[in-house]
Amino acid sequence: MDDKIALVRRAIDETEKEYAQLPMVVRLMVRRGFVKRTGHDFAAWRKLLDGASRGIFASQLPASLGALADHYRGAPARARRGMGASAAQLEVVEERSKARAEAVEALRTAMAS
Repeated sequence: MDDKIALVRRAIDETEKEYAQLPMVVRLMVRRGFVKRTGHDFAAWRKLLDGASRGIFASQLPASLGALADHYRGAPARARRGMGASAAQLEVVEERSKARAEAVEALRTAMAS
C-alpha cells in the first residue's frame, strides 16, 4: 500500500507545483477550486497521506480520495474551458489527470480490501 500512497503523494506534490507556475489570479482560483472539490488543501492532503503511510486511516479518507479522483477526472474539461492552452498542453493535462485519477483510485481500492 505504501507504493500507492507514494503515487498519490506525488500527484498532490506535482499538482501544487503546476499551480505555482500559474499567474497569481489564476493560481488563487484553481487552489480554491481544488479545496472546494477535494475537501482539503495541499497541506491537509499530505497530513492524511502521512497518517495513512503510518497505518492511521482517517475516517474521511475513502470519501476524500473519491473526491480527489473526481477532481483529476474533471481537470481536462476545466482546462479546455480556460484560456490560452494549446492542443499539446491540453493533451498533457489529459494524460497527467488520467494517471493521477488512476493512482488515487488504486489507493482507494486497496484501502477497501
